[in-house]
Amino acid sequence: MGEVIDPGFVPTQEECQRLHEAIEEAGKFFRRELLRATSGWPSQFLSDRGLEKVLTPGATWKVGYAPDSWSRLTDHLQKRGFELATLVRAGLTTWSDEGAAIDRHRDRIVFISRDERMSPVGFVGIDRDGQARPLAPESAVHRPSNALIGLHEQIDLLSKGATPVIVDHPTDAMAIEELSRSTTGKYVGIPLCESPISSAQARMLARYSETDHAIVMVPPKGASRQRAIGTSLDLALFFDRIRAIPLPSDDAISTLAHSPDERQFLLTYLSLARPLTGHRNGLNDNGTRHPSLGIDDPGPGLSP
Repeated sequence: MGEVIDPGFVPTQEECQRLHEAIEEAGKFFRRELLRATSGWPSQFLSDRGLEKVLTPGATWKVGYAPDSWSRLTDHLQKRGFELATLVRAGLTTWSDEGAAIDRHRDRIVFISRDERMSPVGFVGIDRDGQARPLAPESAVHRPSNALIGLHEQIDLLSKGATPVIVDHPTDAMAIEELSRSTTGKYVGIPLCESPISSAQARMLARYSETDHAIVMVPPKGASRQRAIGTSLDLALFFDRIRAIPLPSDDAISTLAHSPDERQFLLTYLSLARPLTGHRNGLNDNGTRHPSLGIDDPGPGLSP
C-alpha cells in the first residue's frame, strides 16, 4: 500500500471541493510550464513519439510538466489563496528533511487523474526514463484504483460509441486517440500505467462508454503481458465483449504510427482484435499457437 496522507482527516464536502480545486489549479500550472518549455527533455520525449500536437494550446490532452524546482508550485498555489494544509492534504506539497514545504512532484511529465465524477484527484507522471506511474499518494479524495487518466479527454468519442483500447503507457493512449480523431473516431486509448485494472476503474469506464466492446493490448512477454491478460476478469463484469491484440514487440505504439502507411496498418490491426480468452495461453480461437494475429505482412514497424 502506498503512502496515505493524514489518515485521520475526515473532510467536509466543502473541504473536498477545495482539494479538487487545488489539484485542478496545479494541473493548469503544470500545463503552462510544459507549453513554455519549448526545449528540454519533456518536449523532446513527446515529439519523439509523434505527439507534437499535445504541445499546442488547443490539444485535447492537457499534459503538463512539473518543473525541477523545490517550491514553485507550492509558492504559486499559496499566492492563489490555497492554504498550506490544503496543499499537503491534496498530495501536492510535502516536507523536506529540514521541515520546509516543498513540491511533491518535480521534473516529470504529468497527467491529471480523475474519479468517477470527473473530479481531479491526483497525478500520473512520466520520468526521464519513460516509465509512467501514479504520483499522488492516497488522500481524502484520491485512491489510484478509483481514478483514470484519459477518460475526461476522450469522453466525447466514448459518447459516440468509440471502443476503449486498454494500453499500459499514456503516450500509447494519446497516439490511439490522435489516430482515431484523424480517421474513424472508433477508438479511445485508456492507459493503466503499469497497474492492473480495478473493478472500480472498469465500472467507471463502462459508465461513460456507449459500447459493450473493449480491447486490451497484450505485450509479448513478462509481467506486463500477464497484467494485460488479467484485465479481462474485471472488464468482463461490465463489458460483454472483451477482445485482445497481441503486440508484436515491446516498442511503444506511439513510435509505430508516424507515416500514413503505418497509421493505416494500426487501424487494421485494431479492427482484427480477437476474443481475449484465446490469449490466456497464447492460443487463438482454434487452439493453435500464434505469434501474431495471423497477419502475413504486419506492415512497417510492426512486424513480430
